[in-house]
Amino acid sequence: MPTPPPPSARPSPPPAEGGPVPRRVGLRAGAGWTVLGQGLYAATQWGIVALLARLGSPQAVGAYALGLGLVSPLFLLLGLQLRSVQATDAGEARPFGQYFSLRTWSMGLALLATAGLAALYPQAAGVTLWLGVAKALEGLSDVTYGLMQRQERLDWVSRSTMLRGVLGLGLLAALYAATGSVALGAAGVALAGLGVLLAHDLPLARRLAPGRWWTRHIPPDLPRLALPLGVVMGLVSLGATLPRLFLERSHGSAAVGVFSALGYIPVAGSVVVVALGTALTTRLAQRFAAGDRGGFVRLLGQLSGVAALFGLGLVALSLLAGEELLGLLYGPEYAGEGRAFVWLAAAGALGYLASCAGFAVTAARRFREQLPLFVGVTLLLTLACAWLIPPYGVTGAALAGLIGAGAQLAGSLLIVGAALRAAPPTPLPGDA
Repeated sequence: MPTPPPPSARPSPPPAEGGPVPRRVGLRAGAGWTVLGQGLYAATQWGIVALLARLGSPQAVGAYALGLGLVSPLFLLLGLQLRSVQATDAGEARPFGQYFSLRTWSMGLALLATAGLAALYPQAAGVTLWLGVAKALEGLSDVTYGLMQRQERLDWVSRSTMLRGVLGLGLLAALYAATGSVALGAAGVALAGLGVLLAHDLPLARRLAPGRWWTRHIPPDLPRLALPLGVVMGLVSLGATLPRLFLERSHGSAAVGVFSALGYIPVAGSVVVVALGTALTTRLAQRFAAGDRGGFVRLLGQLSGVAALFGLGLVALSLLAGEELLGLLYGPEYAGEGRAFVWLAAAGALGYLASCAGFAVTAARRFREQLPLFVGVTLLLTLACAWLIPPYGVTGAALAGLIGAGAQLAGSLLIVGAALRAAPPTPLPGDA
């Protein structure tokens, strides 16, 4: 049986209730849109940190970073990574209403849990609550992104993320400048998410899935399939939060603010890596499902090559001009952290490669295999944080991140190798 053609060569399936089908933008255009969207969104998230650092203090940055660190693992865990499950559903076996209904219930549950987190951390309670609302709205947008990604409309996804990022930064800046309250600034981020969801995401998703979205019957196998990936993403986000929690306990909010500000610089490279990986996930899944191991490995190799170049460039920048860059971006009180920045850059470089391997694991739909990997990575990272952060502060947090990224990369490559060995090879034309 010959390998099926890529989706761009196949006619798009008609919507459930008829009507014109929006054209697909294709792989290259989709990758370009994703890089643009993720790049601008990441710039706005860095802009929030830079604004708080310039107009406020490391304590203000620390409060925002702590609130974000508390809610992010929770919403990723309960979000179940339904976007990835949709995007890799090559046969489009499930109606969108099942995904949307499950995500709505899970976001409501996450909001209830957010109230408990706010009570546990009263120093960032207002920030935590408003960022929880923002994450819930983002989760509803994200499940529409899965529908758009499966239909290769990544231009719509990118437009949404750009709008949400720019509006969020603008509203936070205005509210924080007017009131001096980080919590009210976070409320602006939530308001931006609500506006983009209602005015952009839901109307466009209706064009792709015009049928009924709400259903009381969610097949039990859908949450069972998605839960391991949701737990994995929750653990990944928890891994980013653990250094902040250890720093808060041993060195205070100012250290959390410094670490978070430094950590946003490696995000610049991850934007490109994640954008390309997102654009390639559906194609990787189709290559793997078709048994095209060579095509799967080639795509993964190209993605990893780009990631390696960005990683090497980041490390070189940190070694040659790290302190000058920190002083320029954040001010003189951050410029003395050049050593910590070098280790953060090394951790970011390994993290780029680990992300590439993670996209390959997800495209191969090895969801359950990721769970023991990230449980082990999280335990190792916890031990590294407990060992390195109390004596070394921000530098210890960077070293702990380097250890975690290396373990994640090694484990993900092992899973990819096992998946490729188990996959049937592509049949030759004469075999039919």
